[in-house]
Amino acid sequence: MSDRSEATNNHDRKISVRVHNRVVIILIAITCLSIGIAIGAVVRPAANATAEDNRVSISNTQVNPDSLSAMFARVAKKVEPAVVYIKVYMGETLGREGAGSGVIVNSAGYIITNEHVISRASKIKVRLADGREFEARVVGQDKETDLAVIRIDPSEPLPAAVMGDSDKLNVGDWVLAIGSPFGLEQTVTAGIISAKDRVADPRGQTAFQQFLQTDAAINPGNSGGPLVNLAGEVVGINSQILTSSGFYNGLGFALPSTTAVEIYNQIVTSGRVRRGFVGIELLDLTPQLARLNKLPDAQGALVRDVTNAESPAAKAGLQSGDVIIRVNGQKVKDRRDAIRRIGSLAVGSQATIIYVRNGVQQTAIVRLDERRLGGNEPPARQPLVDPRDRKLPPEAAPKPKVKSGLGISVETLTEQMAASRGFDGLKGAYVTRVEMGSLAAMEVFADDLIVEINYRPVATREDFEQIVAGLRSGDDVVIRVLRKGRYPMRNYVILSLTMR
Repeated sequence: MSDRSEATNNHDRKISVRVHNRVVIILIAITCLSIGIAIGAVVRPAANATAEDNRVSISNTQVNPDSLSAMFARVAKKVEPAVVYIKVYMGETLGREGAGSGVIVNSAGYIITNEHVISRASKIKVRLADGREFEARVVGQDKETDLAVIRIDPSEPLPAAVMGDSDKLNVGDWVLAIGSPFGLEQTVTAGIISAKDRVADPRGQTAFQQFLQTDAAINPGNSGGPLVNLAGEVVGINSQILTSSGFYNGLGFALPSTTAVEIYNQIVTSGRVRRGFVGIELLDLTPQLARLNKLPDAQGALVRDVTNAESPAAKAGLQSGDVIIRVNGQKVKDRRDAIRRIGSLAVGSQATIIYVRNGVQQTAIVRLDERRLGGNEPPARQPLVDPRDRKLPPEAAPKPKVKSGLGISVETLTEQMAASRGFDGLKGAYVTRVEMGSLAAMEVFADDLIVEINYRPVATREDFEQIVAGLRSGDDVVIRVLRKGRYPMRNYVILSLTMR
């Protein structure tokens, strides 16, 4: 009986083990299946996703208190008390009005604004951010940078803005423009620095206006207000917009703070701005001149002429045809850059000018005179016009097919010819005819006096013919001519010759 019971128990145990094993296998299978389904859901292609799977949800992430918007708010709160609304009255009857903005830069009541805001004002009123109004007087103004300083007389110190360093700005940096567009006071707009060293309108600007470009909204009434970085520092004075409608088109321009501080300091100390002057007339460097002078980057400013034999530049040895490449160690990019760098130097100081003459680098030490109001340097020359027909500028004239060669006929200038043609005491090749359709036809005219080609002097017809005979296809040609007038005018005529 006991043997049978033991056998039965053994049999039951075997059945129990088999059942247990089956359960374990089933559980493992179910687990594997579940994992497989989960993996399949994760890696299932988007094409098989259901509409429910493509839904998006709104994030519940909390805004960081140090976010950009909070930074904007802090900057606006810091600077707004120093931003003022300027109202100007023009004429004796005060019937005409204008408006702009300004920024207090000294707690005693000194305010920087644009010259064009107050230039025609017979009365100026300033309203502070707290609503108080004052009558202002002009301390000084500088038309060439379009900056002015006005002053009010408060009974207590005023909140003043901090002037930052515009040279440290990078394209892409955030900035705020604060002012009173359309009379809407304390308006704040945001944008970035879109470009630096921008010339907005070369035809209407002096060489001393070089702007920060921003896409922060600037409209009429913003003029004279501050452009501010995220440290709450003034990095520019809002001045212009580029627009076809008269209103904001995404292109605003501010004078850099480095310029504003320099002009402000001169005005508050002496009442006016004094600029250095060396007595030269400048042109932009052309590729032809750059190649002839072995300047690979084509940067520099061409000395068209010295103003007179007693000018600082002439005394230092500079002459027509030199290419200025550095002023006091700073690289010169173009004509405007050279004028600006020289003009920023103190009157009476010495400037070290590095220039290139016929491919050879040289140095001149020049003592600066004072630049006259309105500028000693003339604006860039317009395209030359044939003095015999001033009704037809070159760009409007028909352009015939270009023929080979220079197409210039000359003869040696004699003493008798020089006396009768206004070239007394000069030597050169006198132009008697310019062939229509030649390379020189639109640049050189009959009655011109050629005195130099490619930095080689031309005193006779033989000099001229010898130099021209040595020119080859593709050669660059720089011709200096003297043009008859009340006095001989020096003009550079730049040609890139292609011989056929």
